[in-house]
Amino acid sequence: MKLLYAFLGGVVFGAVNVIPGVSSGTMLVVFGCYDIVCGALALDFRHIKKNLPFLVPFAAGAVMGLGGAVFAAAYLLENFPVPTFLFFIGLITGSMPLIWRNLHLKGTPKTLHIILAGAALAIIILLGLIGDGEPAELAAGQSAGSSVSYLALIVISSFTAAAAMIIPGISGAFMLLLFGTYYTITNAVREFDFFIIIPACIGIAAGVVLGARGIKLLLARFYTATYSVIAGLVLGSVFAIFPQGVRINATLVVGILAFTFGAGITIIAGRINKKTIDE
Repeated sequence: MKLLYAFLGGVVFGAVNVIPGVSSGTMLVVFGCYDIVCGALALDFRHIKKNLPFLVPFAAGAVMGLGGAVFAAAYLLENFPVPTFLFFIGLITGSMPLIWRNLHLKGTPKTLHIILAGAALAIIILLGLIGDGEPAELAAGQSAGSSVSYLALIVISSFTAAAAMIIPGISGAFMLLLFGTYYTITNAVREFDFFIIIPACIGIAAGVVLGARGIKLLLARFYTATYSVIAGLVLGSVFAIFPQGVRINATLVVGILAFTFGAGITIIAGRINKKTIDE
Protein backbone atom coordinates (compact mmCIF):
# COMPACT_ATOMS: atom_id res chain seq x y z
CA MET A 1 0.00 0.00 0.00
CA LYS A 2 2.87 2.39 0.78
CA LEU A 3 4.45 1.73 -2.62
CA LEU A 4 1.16 2.24 -4.46
CA TYR A 5 0.41 5.43 -2.52
CA ALA A 6 3.85 6.88 -3.29
CA PHE A 7 3.68 5.82 -6.95
CA LEU A 8 0.23 7.37 -7.53
CA GLY A 9 1.31 10.58 -5.79
CA GLY A 10 4.32 10.72 -8.12
CA VAL A 11 2.16 10.14 -11.21
CA VAL A 12 -0.13 13.05 -10.32
CA PHE A 13 2.82 15.29 -9.39
CA GLY A 14 4.57 14.56 -12.69
CA ALA A 15 1.44 14.97 -14.78
CA VAL A 16 0.35 18.37 -13.45
CA ASN A 17 3.74 19.90 -14.20
CA VAL A 18 2.71 20.31 -17.84
CA ILE A 19 -0.84 21.55 -17.19
CA PRO A 20 -1.02 25.37 -17.04
CA GLY A 21 -2.89 26.62 -13.99
CA VAL A 22 -2.54 23.44 -11.92
CA SER A 23 0.13 23.58 -9.22
CA SER A 24 2.38 20.56 -8.70
CA GLY A 25 3.27 21.98 -5.27
CA THR A 26 -0.41 21.78 -4.38
CA MET A 27 -0.44 18.11 -5.37
CA LEU A 28 2.44 17.44 -2.97
CA VAL A 29 0.35 18.95 -0.18
CA VAL A 30 -2.70 17.01 -1.40
CA PHE A 31 -0.84 13.70 -1.05
CA GLY A 32 0.74 14.69 2.26
CA CYS A 33 4.33 14.41 1.08
CA TYR A 34 5.30 18.08 0.71
CA ASP A 35 8.02 17.98 3.38
CA ILE A 36 9.44 14.67 2.14
CA VAL A 37 9.71 15.67 -1.52
CA CYS A 38 11.01 19.18 -0.81
CA GLY A 39 13.77 17.73 1.34
CA ALA A 40 14.73 15.35 -1.46
CA LEU A 41 14.65 18.06 -4.14
CA ALA A 42 16.85 20.21 -1.91
CA LEU A 43 19.47 17.41 -2.17
CA ASP A 44 19.49 16.74 1.57
CA PHE A 45 21.15 13.33 1.31
CA ARG A 46 20.45 12.25 4.90
CA HIS A 47 16.78 13.11 4.31
CA ILE A 48 16.82 11.19 1.00
CA LYS A 49 18.33 8.11 2.65
CA LYS A 50 15.75 8.19 5.44
CA ASN A 51 12.80 8.46 3.03
CA LEU A 52 14.19 6.34 0.18
CA PRO A 53 11.41 3.66 0.39
CA PHE A 54 8.88 6.42 -0.38
CA LEU A 55 10.97 8.47 -2.81
CA VAL A 56 11.89 5.64 -5.23
CA PRO A 57 8.29 4.73 -6.23
CA PHE A 58 7.35 8.42 -6.10
CA ALA A 59 10.12 9.30 -8.57
CA ALA A 60 9.14 6.41 -10.85
CA GLY A 61 5.54 7.64 -10.84
CA ALA A 62 6.62 11.23 -11.47
CA VAL A 63 8.63 10.22 -14.55
CA MET A 64 5.72 8.18 -15.89
CA GLY A 65 3.19 10.93 -15.15
CA LEU A 66 5.34 13.61 -16.76
CA GLY A 67 5.99 11.51 -19.87
CA GLY A 68 2.33 10.63 -20.30
CA ALA A 69 1.07 14.15 -19.63
CA VAL A 70 3.33 15.73 -22.26
CA PHE A 71 1.36 13.81 -24.87
CA ALA A 72 -2.06 13.61 -23.17
CA ALA A 73 -2.47 17.01 -21.48
CA ALA A 74 -3.05 18.99 -24.67
CA TYR A 75 -5.68 16.49 -25.83
CA LEU A 76 -7.56 16.47 -22.52
CA LEU A 77 -7.47 20.24 -22.09
CA GLU A 78 -8.59 20.84 -25.66
CA ASN A 79 -11.38 18.26 -25.73
CA PHE A 80 -12.46 17.87 -22.09
CA PRO A 81 -11.42 21.05 -20.22
CA VAL A 82 -14.31 21.11 -17.72
CA PRO A 83 -13.98 17.49 -16.47
CA THR A 84 -10.17 17.78 -16.43
CA PHE A 85 -10.09 20.89 -14.26
CA LEU A 86 -12.96 19.69 -12.05
CA PHE A 87 -10.96 16.52 -11.41
CA PHE A 88 -8.07 18.60 -10.08
CA ILE A 89 -10.44 20.76 -8.04
CA GLY A 90 -11.73 17.52 -6.53
CA LEU A 91 -8.18 16.50 -5.64
CA ILE A 92 -7.66 19.84 -3.89
CA THR A 93 -11.01 19.80 -2.08
CA GLY A 94 -10.50 16.27 -0.78
CA SER A 95 -7.12 17.26 0.65
CA MET A 96 -8.52 19.93 2.98
CA PRO A 97 -8.65 17.66 6.09
CA LEU A 98 -5.01 16.71 5.53
CA ILE A 99 -3.97 20.36 5.14
CA TRP A 100 -5.90 21.23 8.32
CA ARG A 101 -4.08 18.45 10.20
CA ASN A 102 -0.67 19.62 8.96
CA LEU A 103 -1.52 23.20 9.91
CA HIS A 104 -2.12 22.13 13.54
CA LEU A 105 0.84 19.74 13.69
CA LYS A 106 3.05 22.12 15.69
CA GLY A 107 0.54 24.23 17.58
CA THR A 108 -2.70 26.10 17.05
CA PRO A 109 -2.56 28.82 14.34
CA LYS A 110 -2.75 32.38 15.67
CA THR A 111 -4.18 35.58 14.21
CA LEU A 112 -0.97 36.23 12.26
CA HIS A 113 -1.26 32.84 10.59
CA ILE A 114 -4.85 33.57 9.54
CA ILE A 115 -3.68 36.88 8.03
CA LEU A 116 -0.89 35.09 6.16
CA ALA A 117 -3.33 32.52 4.78
CA GLY A 118 -5.72 35.28 3.69
CA ALA A 119 -2.92 37.22 1.97
CA ALA A 120 -1.77 34.10 0.11
CA LEU A 121 -5.35 33.38 -0.95
CA ALA A 122 -5.70 36.93 -2.30
CA ILE A 123 -2.42 36.67 -4.24
CA ILE A 124 -3.50 33.50 -6.04
CA ILE A 125 -6.90 35.00 -6.89
CA LEU A 126 -5.13 38.07 -8.28
CA LEU A 127 -2.78 35.90 -10.33
CA GLY A 128 -5.79 33.99 -11.63
CA LEU A 129 -7.43 37.23 -12.76
CA ILE A 130 -4.20 38.33 -14.44
CA GLY A 131 -3.93 34.92 -16.07
CA ASP A 132 -7.19 35.48 -17.95
CA GLY A 133 -5.13 37.61 -20.30
CA GLU A 134 -2.74 34.76 -21.16
CA PRO A 135 0.11 36.00 -23.39
CA ALA A 136 0.59 34.59 -26.84
CA GLU A 137 3.43 32.16 -27.47
CA LEU A 138 6.27 33.30 -29.71
CA ALA A 139 6.00 32.00 -33.25
CA ALA A 140 7.82 28.73 -33.86
CA GLY A 141 10.17 30.36 -36.34
CA GLN A 142 11.24 32.91 -33.75
CA SER A 143 11.57 30.51 -30.85
CA ALA A 144 13.49 27.63 -32.35
CA GLY A 145 16.38 29.65 -33.76
CA SER A 146 19.96 29.54 -32.60
CA SER A 147 19.76 32.91 -30.85
CA VAL A 148 21.85 32.97 -27.68
CA SER A 149 19.39 35.42 -26.14
CA TYR A 150 16.51 33.03 -26.74
CA LEU A 151 18.41 30.11 -25.22
CA ALA A 152 19.04 32.35 -22.20
CA LEU A 153 15.29 32.97 -22.06
CA ILE A 154 14.71 29.21 -22.08
CA VAL A 155 17.08 28.81 -19.11
CA ILE A 156 15.59 31.75 -17.16
CA SER A 157 11.97 30.74 -17.80
CA SER A 158 12.68 27.11 -16.90
CA PHE A 159 14.46 28.19 -13.70
CA THR A 160 11.52 30.41 -12.69
CA ALA A 161 8.94 27.74 -13.52
CA ALA A 162 10.83 25.05 -11.59
CA ALA A 163 11.19 27.25 -8.51
CA ALA A 164 7.51 28.23 -8.76
CA MET A 165 6.29 24.66 -9.08
CA ILE A 166 7.50 23.94 -5.54
CA ILE A 167 5.16 26.64 -4.21
CA PRO A 168 1.58 25.37 -3.72
CA GLY A 169 -1.00 27.27 -5.73
CA ILE A 170 1.46 28.52 -8.35
CA SER A 171 1.73 26.67 -11.65
CA GLY A 172 5.18 26.22 -13.15
CA ALA A 173 3.60 25.62 -16.57
CA PHE A 174 1.73 28.91 -16.29
CA MET A 175 5.01 30.70 -15.59
CA LEU A 176 6.33 29.29 -18.89
CA LEU A 177 3.24 30.71 -20.59
CA LEU A 178 4.00 34.12 -19.11
CA PHE A 179 7.53 33.92 -20.53
CA GLY A 180 6.20 32.68 -23.87
CA THR A 181 8.18 29.43 -23.84
CA TYR A 182 5.58 26.81 -22.80
CA TYR A 183 4.77 25.42 -26.25
CA THR A 184 8.38 25.66 -27.39
CA ILE A 185 9.57 23.48 -24.49
CA THR A 186 6.69 20.96 -24.57
CA ASN A 187 7.03 20.58 -28.35
CA ALA A 188 10.79 20.10 -27.95
CA VAL A 189 10.13 17.23 -25.52
CA ARG A 190 7.69 15.59 -27.94
CA GLU A 191 10.15 15.96 -30.83
CA PHE A 192 13.30 15.18 -28.78
CA ASP A 193 14.81 18.54 -29.73
CA PHE A 194 17.83 18.56 -27.41
CA PHE A 195 18.85 22.04 -28.59
CA ILE A 196 15.90 23.29 -26.46
CA ILE A 197 15.73 20.42 -23.95
CA ILE A 198 19.30 20.82 -22.62
CA PRO A 199 19.08 24.52 -21.60
CA ALA A 200 15.57 23.86 -20.23
CA CYS A 201 16.93 21.02 -18.07
CA ILE A 202 19.73 23.27 -16.78
CA GLY A 203 17.21 25.90 -15.69
CA ILE A 204 14.85 23.31 -14.18
CA ALA A 205 17.59 21.60 -12.15
CA ALA A 206 18.82 24.87 -10.66
CA GLY A 207 15.29 26.14 -9.96
CA VAL A 208 14.13 22.93 -8.28
CA VAL A 209 17.14 22.67 -5.95
CA LEU A 210 17.22 26.34 -4.91
CA GLY A 211 13.43 26.57 -4.59
CA ALA A 212 13.21 23.39 -2.51
CA ARG A 213 16.04 24.53 -0.22
CA GLY A 214 14.24 27.80 0.41
CA ILE A 215 10.98 26.04 1.28
CA LYS A 216 12.81 23.50 3.47
CA LEU A 217 14.46 26.32 5.42
CA LEU A 218 11.11 28.07 5.94
CA LEU A 219 9.44 24.87 7.14
CA ALA A 220 12.28 24.22 9.58
CA ARG A 221 12.16 27.70 11.11
CA PHE A 222 8.55 28.86 10.64
CA TYR A 223 6.50 25.69 10.19
CA THR A 224 3.02 26.94 11.15
CA ALA A 225 3.44 30.29 9.40
CA THR A 226 4.71 28.57 6.25
CA TYR A 227 1.86 26.05 6.26
CA SER A 228 -0.61 28.89 6.80
CA VAL A 229 0.64 30.47 3.58
CA ILE A 230 0.49 27.07 1.89
CA ALA A 231 -3.13 26.61 3.01
CA GLY A 232 -4.07 29.98 1.52
CA LEU A 233 -2.26 29.20 -1.74
CA VAL A 234 -3.99 25.83 -2.05
CA LEU A 235 -7.45 27.32 -1.40
CA GLY A 236 -6.75 30.05 -3.94
CA SER A 237 -5.75 27.50 -6.57
CA VAL A 238 -9.38 26.33 -6.71
CA PHE A 239 -10.32 29.76 -8.03
CA ALA A 240 -7.30 29.89 -10.32
CA ILE A 241 -8.13 26.65 -12.16
CA PHE A 242 -11.94 26.78 -12.09
CA PRO A 243 -13.00 26.20 -15.72
CA GLN A 244 -14.74 28.98 -17.60
CA GLY A 245 -17.95 28.54 -19.58
CA VAL A 246 -19.45 25.84 -17.33
CA ARG A 247 -23.00 24.98 -18.44
CA ILE A 248 -25.61 22.51 -17.24
CA ASN A 249 -25.18 19.71 -19.75
CA ALA A 250 -23.71 16.22 -20.11
CA THR A 251 -20.18 17.62 -19.86
CA LEU A 252 -20.97 19.06 -16.42
CA VAL A 253 -22.30 15.67 -15.29
CA VAL A 254 -19.01 14.07 -16.35
CA GLY A 255 -17.20 16.92 -14.61
CA ILE A 256 -19.07 16.30 -11.35
CA LEU A 257 -18.16 12.61 -11.55
CA ALA A 258 -14.52 13.61 -12.19
CA PHE A 259 -14.66 16.00 -9.22
CA THR A 260 -16.05 13.22 -6.99
CA PHE A 261 -13.39 10.80 -8.19
CA GLY A 262 -10.62 13.32 -7.53
CA ALA A 263 -11.94 14.15 -4.05
CA GLY A 264 -12.24 10.45 -3.26
CA ILE A 265 -8.62 9.85 -4.24
CA THR A 266 -7.25 12.46 -1.86
CA ILE A 267 -9.62 11.60 1.01
CA ILE A 268 -8.36 8.00 0.82
CA ALA A 269 -4.79 9.23 0.33
CA GLY A 270 -5.10 11.37 3.46
CA ARG A 271 -6.17 8.36 5.49
CA ILE A 272 -3.33 6.25 4.11
CA ASN A 273 -0.94 9.13 4.77
CA LYS A 274 -1.97 9.29 8.41
CA LYS A 275 -1.19 5.60 8.85
CA THR A 276 1.95 5.33 6.73
CA ILE A 277 3.89 8.53 6.12
CA ASP A 278 3.87 9.48 9.81
CA GLU A 279 5.42 6.13 10.63
